[in-house]
Amino acid sequence: MSNIGLDSNCYTYLIDAMASPSAPRDALADQRIALFRVFLYRPGGLYLTPTVRKEFEAIRSPDRAAHHQSWTTLFPETQPIDKAGIDARTSDLERSHGDPGDCRIVAEAEDASLTCILTFDSAFIDNLSSHTKMKLQRPLDFWNSLGIAKGVTPATVPSDDNPLSRETWWRWI
Repeated sequence: MSNIGLDSNCYTYLIDAMASPSAPRDALADQRIALFRVFLYRPGGLYLTPTVRKEFEAIRSPDRAAHHQSWTTLFPETQPIDKAGIDARTSDLERSHGDPGDCRIVAEAEDASLTCILTFDSAFIDNLSSHTKMKLQRPLDFWNSLGIAKGVTPATVPSDDNPLSRETWWRWI
């Protein structure tokens, strides 16, 4: 089974979907729905790196940062094995991409042997994909790559008392 990481935006979008029963309706709706389906239908967890944690902890709204923190029990955080290697790899990746946070997320994910990072960020994908063996994918592309048959029971199902259990927008039918 492959270990999949989330960048900061994917983490935010996923917990937003989990906290609201309403179907996404913005320009990224298909991506957001695919991300939630990945969480529900794919067995195996989704991981955060220490940099993703630092980024959500830096959210200016204390309530919003606490909301992010409250969901972390569902998303294990990778633990650095080779901190010096992560630092060196981050510096190496920064030559190809202008966002040090994105570069550090890739370096931390490589250190943790993740096989893919899900992101909505085109520059993240375009600038860093050719510099790592890991896949950097949009949620919809990753969802489609799973080849999950319509009508399959999700690996994780919202409980009966969860408003999402009565919704159909996320179901793969």
